[in-house]
Amino acid sequence: MELLLGLLIGTAFGFILRRSRVASNACIRGALTLTDFHMLKLLLTAVAVTLILAFPLSTLGIVNFSVKTTYVAGIVIGGLLFGVGMAVAGFCPGTMLAALPGGDRRFWWAVAGGFAGSFAYALLYEPLKPLLVTPLNFGKLTLPDLLGLNPVLTGVGTGILLLAGVLLLDRLTRPKQAQIPDLSRTVNK
Repeated sequence: MELLLGLLIGTAFGFILRRSRVASNACIRGALTLTDFHMLKLLLTAVAVTLILAFPLSTLGIVNFSVKTTYVAGIVIGGLLFGVGMAVAGFCPGTMLAALPGGDRRFWWAVAGGFAGSFAYALLYEPLKPLLVTPLNFGKLTLPDLLGLNPVLTGVGTGILLLAGVLLLDRLTRPKQAQIPDLSRTVNK
């Protein structure tokens, strides 16, 4: 049942990415060069809505969080590598799969890069653990723990602040937004 639910949620997410046009290379390039904030606004809205819903649901026991270890060096270096890979491929993992139905052949290069990165991570994790995981390891750190606040209030409050930020960003950038091509009408090959 969980697998079916995951498939349904993933399909809905991919549909939203395609319909909102963030699965296009133009949108991703614009986001990375800070000339188009369409993708950022969509993703921040998704994070905000998730925070507003997930934290109260966790209190009711409907949602369970799996907090990962916060090791700063590894996260920063991994984030930089991920960003470079995203810039080179022109896709992030979600938009890569959403671009597949459009026939974009660059999809296969992005998949190959993702597999290569995963393989390299598996091979290099143990040798690099003393350099990337051990120093600056803060354990399972969460924002409510860090601030010493109620988790539900912190999650909902952060979500509301993010939505306010999205509205402000939309107001500031709307006249300057580039037009993103409709993926249902264009195919990059």
